[in-house]
Amino acid sequence: MGSEKSSGGGDSASASDPLTVEPEKTRRPVCSDFDDILSIIGSEGRYQKLLTYGFLAPLMIISPLLELSSVFLFDIPNHWCHVPAPHSSYFSPDNDTAWKNATLPMEVGPDGKLRYSQCLMYDQVDNPFKNRTIPCQNGWDFDKSDYEATVPSEFGWVCDKVEWGADIIASAMAGMAIGTILFGVLADKIGRKPVFFMACVVILVFRGLSLYTPQYFRAYQVFSFLSGTAIATFFNIPMLAIAEVCGTNYRSWVYAVVWMVYVVGNCLLPLIAWISREWFTFGMVTTLPVLIMVFFYPVIMESPRWLITAGREEEALETVWKIARINGKEVDQDDLTWMVKVLVERQKKANLENSRVGIWSLFQWPRLAKNTILLCIAWSMNGLLYYGIILNTTNVAGNKFMNYFLLSVIELPSGYLAGRLVEITGRRWTQVGFFSVSLVSCSLCAIASFYMDSTYLVILGALGIKLGVSVSSLVVYLQGAEILPTQLRSSGSALATTISNLIGMSGPYIVLTGKSNAVAPYVILGVVSLTGALAASFLPETFQHHLPETLEDADKFGKNSKFWSYLPKDSIKLEGSGSDEGLPENAQHK
Repeated sequence: MGSEKSSGGGDSASASDPLTVEPEKTRRPVCSDFDDILSIIGSEGRYQKLLTYGFLAPLMIISPLLELSSVFLFDIPNHWCHVPAPHSSYFSPDNDTAWKNATLPMEVGPDGKLRYSQCLMYDQVDNPFKNRTIPCQNGWDFDKSDYEATVPSEFGWVCDKVEWGADIIASAMAGMAIGTILFGVLADKIGRKPVFFMACVVILVFRGLSLYTPQYFRAYQVFSFLSGTAIATFFNIPMLAIAEVCGTNYRSWVYAVVWMVYVVGNCLLPLIAWISREWFTFGMVTTLPVLIMVFFYPVIMESPRWLITAGREEEALETVWKIARINGKEVDQDDLTWMVKVLVERQKKANLENSRVGIWSLFQWPRLAKNTILLCIAWSMNGLLYYGIILNTTNVAGNKFMNYFLLSVIELPSGYLAGRLVEITGRRWTQVGFFSVSLVSCSLCAIASFYMDSTYLVILGALGIKLGVSVSSLVVYLQGAEILPTQLRSSGSALATTISNLIGMSGPYIVLTGKSNAVAPYVILGVVSLTGALAASFLPETFQHHLPETLEDADKFGKNSKFWSYLPKDSIKLEGSGSDEGLPENAQHK
């Protein structure tokens, strides 16, 4: 490998100092950051395509099966008190209706229409036609037109236990919040690769155990929490890893492609639920595919950008050399060795100057602190809006499987649209624009669900919300990779995801408000959309920036940008990137 060769045959003193260039080779390539190495070894070649389509594509099909299966696992079918009827097997359908009329009171549903009470029955003592109501005494009968059994219908999580499903989802999201920050920090300490595969094992073990414990609520809650710790990491770490080996233009396209593949998995979810019809089978089918990803361990390489940041020079050099070979690039081995040495030494110097770098460092630089806070707000509003509209799917009238499919398939054009728009209108205004689309669509849903009683308009509005949040979510993931420095990119993204999950714990309870008032979830989600749009509007434009390597680099984002600027001129290149600052005079590109 290149690390075993001299970089030009200079004396021992020059060989020991990577910033000193040998006299006989005074012209070296520009080496201001890792993007300069990518320009040589290939930033959108065969390696990046293999990583995208061979590894990330199957992973992104699996990811929504883990994240969003709770929509169907904890769906509560229509139900009513079970009141034993004598010789009920001989009743005609008309007599069954008459029996329900005699034993069940009517109540106003969340859509303002009358329905049989889900939690009350008439007191049958002495007189079966008394008007005094009491809670269900003999369990419940459930509508089985969609499922044979969900977790709530099999274990009676209704009426006074109706929040239990939301509690399990919230516990999983609490696990995601805590696990994301722990795994994120760990990924910055020991690397992207080991942390990802650690997450796979955690999901397989604890999600598998949770499927055997719903009858023990607390045990189920604990296992859901533990499996949740790894679910966001399963998605986030590979996305960060590929961002770190792609050029700025190709990066946005990769995110768009990956997002569209995610949609394929999301579209499969209602089909799997419809075929399974029973919660345990559905749970197993959505968990076991994670095992496929474990078999990728021998062939996945560690992020070379992270290896350089960690000071692991030989491994970094070996990795970038492999990438160059896979991409079919003819690379000067001495130049590549020298460039890796320069970046490693520069990073070591930066680490000494910032010897106590941690996630708190994101808040020690004024402009970076502001950007981090705004990023966390935008990220959180995207997450709450996305999960809120997904979880609310089963509250919308019509076929819930088809409704979910429509809300999923709308993300296909969203991914393509986002991938194109961020290269035309930039990151900032694309996100603001589509948060605004979500806001208008929330207003339509609120009006249509109460005043117009139009299922089609509600579905149309829900599709608008999903279109808007799908685009804005993709953009905020891209901004997270482009705003945060390599030193803390994983930790910073983990922080944003953690805050998002903590706020997202309110999502299931927002959806629960729809059980009593169909308008309430859309009003709340409209406020969420407005908050996200405001936060996104104050983020700096990162279009065509080099990824920042250090805290100092990241603090330069938005330095000279005006609020009403469209694509500010200083967004073309990070201030100081591409310069030869810090290089010896005889090593500068001329």
